[in-house]
Amino acid sequence: LKEYEGKKLKSCTKEGLDLEDEDEKKTMEELKAEFEPLSKLMKEVLGDKVEKVQVSGRVVDSPCVLVTSEYGWTANMERIMKAQALRDNSMTSYMVSKKTMEINPKH
Repeated sequence: LKEYEGKKLKSCTKEGLDLEDEDEKKTMEELKAEFEPLSKLMKEVLGDKVEKVQVSGRVVDSPCVLVTSEYGWTANMERIMKAQALRDNSMTSYMVSKKTMEINPKH
């Protein structure tokens, strides 16, 4: 199911979710510029555990969220594939996608 009543459906667990209007986008750009040093520091500390760290407007109550890449497997699909009885251990490195950490600037 890709579409419902003319609206495209998108996974909220993947990066690239856009829920903002024009005013919120301007505010978000200012926040991204303000939090850029923090994002770089967090990326240095986390190293290879995450692909990138970015400011996001998607999280409201939590300080941060880990999301998968737009075209990669979701975390649930990775869990299902790891649980398969006849899985190939050499393929696990291909299955695991790099995560993006999205931080909440208003927390």
